[in-house]
Amino acid sequence: MTSDAAGSRPVRARLIRHAQASWGSADYDCLSPLGQIQARHLGRWLAADATQYALVVRGDLRRHAQTFDAIDSAFGAAGRRLPELRIDPGWNEFDHVPILAEYARTFRDDPNLPLARDGDTPAQRAVLAAAVRAWHEGHFDGCVPETWAQFGQRIAAARARIGDDAGSVLVVTSGGAMWRCAQAALDLDDAGLMRLGLALRNTGISEFERNGGRWNMLSWNELPHLAADDHAGLHTHY
Repeated sequence: MTSDAAGSRPVRARLIRHAQASWGSADYDCLSPLGQIQARHLGRWLAADATQYALVVRGDLRRHAQTFDAIDSAFGAAGRRLPELRIDPGWNEFDHVPILAEYARTFRDDPNLPLARDGDTPAQRAVLAAAVRAWHEGHFDGCVPETWAQFGQRIAAARARIGDDAGSVLVVTSGGAMWRCAQAALDLDDAGLMRLGLALRNTGISEFERNGGRWNMLSWNELPHLAADDHAGLHTHY
């Protein structure tokens, strides 16, 4: 993220999807035991990395806070100090609960629905993908709190609030927000975005740089902190 003014610093943003939340439980917005392990590995890797952050931002969801707390603790244990945290709800995820409810009401003949309710993971993933597609096609406009377009506008505004001279930025956010950042950087249509976005893993790291007023994507969905062979079981999407 650079401006064309002489002497301005490029802004490089490292976006991180939160660790695994409690999918399928009564309280989704809370890290699962596996997610807590992911977050600790993430924190230790970030603290060992040489990047000096000028700005740290997170959404205001509990899964964002818990993921960030693990990062902050790892920096403290390594004798490093992060800059003062900025909490920006613009980086929050879209609310999947009303979207899935509207999908189940509108597309009740989808054969994946009963399987998803019984806990079948591939069916749950298929239902979520179909629900998000129906949402961005406008099927639920007026029935859910936020339209697809409004969601994209909110994420664009959150990016803009980082500013043009912030240096290296760490953002703890959610998958949907990262989808929209990738879409803006790569000029993806919605079909392409779905294929890219649904592959995003918990604690996946993606990097962007601002150049001439737009974001460019430098990397996507990396897990350097879970690269060891015995960490394969820590790779999750939900």
